[in-house]
Amino acid sequence: MAMKPSSLLYGENGTADSGAATEFISRLFDAVTAIHKVHLMTTGPGSYAAHTALGVYSELEDAADGLAESWMGCTKGKFNFAGVDMTKFSAEVQKIYDYIESNRMAMGTESHIQNDIDAICTLLSTALFKLDNLA
Repeated sequence: MAMKPSSLLYGENGTADSGAATEFISRLFDAVTAIHKVHLMTTGPGSYAAHTALGVYSELEDAADGLAESWMGCTKGKFNFAGVDMTKFSAEVQKIYDYIESNRMAMGTESHIQNDIDAICTLLSTALFKLDNLA
C-alpha cells in the first residue's frame, strides 16, 4: 500500500486534519468580521489612515476563501462549520434575507437607506433564485 509522503499539509500519515483546518479558516473569517467592525467604528484624529488601513478586511476575506478552496483541492478534505444549515444550499441566504425583511426598519426610514437595503435584498433574492432553480 503506497502512502502519501509526509508534509506540513498532509501530516505524518498523509491525511488532512479537517477539524484543525475548519478552526483555522473559521478564525480567519471571524477576523474579517472583527476588523470590519473596527474599520466602521474608527473615528477621531488619525482615523482616516486607520480606517483606510483597516479596509484590509475585504482582502483578508478573499485570501481566506482562496486558502480554504486551495486546502480542499489539495487534501480533498471538507469543512464542517458549526451552526451552518446545509439542508439546502440556499438555507443560510434565506435566513439573512428573512432577517433583513423583518428588521429593515431598524435602519430608519430614509429612502436612500431603504434603497441600499433593497439593493442588498436584490443581491440575496437573485442568489436565492439561482440556488433554488438552476442546476
